[in-house]
Amino acid sequence: MTDTYQSPYADFNSSKRFNLANQLAKDYRLDVSQILFTYLKVAQPILSKQQDTKQIPVAAQRKIDQRFEKTLKSLSQSKG
Repeated sequence: MTDTYQSPYADFNSSKRFNLANQLAKDYRLDVSQILFTYLKVAQPILSKQQDTKQIPVAAQRKIDQRFEKTLKSLSQSKG
């Protein structure tokens, strides 16, 4: 069985990161810089533990996505 997880935030790992950040900024009513900084702060500790730096393992990407989404919701609610 193949793990076919598709990260909703995969574009952060590509040249499309600013398009995604702009969309999320609108969705969560946050600044684009907050979105980008939050993703980096969430991803860095997880990725620093990875041996292979060329590809993000599925389990690590899931963990990043879950923590990132939780943090975005928290930031968005605290602005409300």
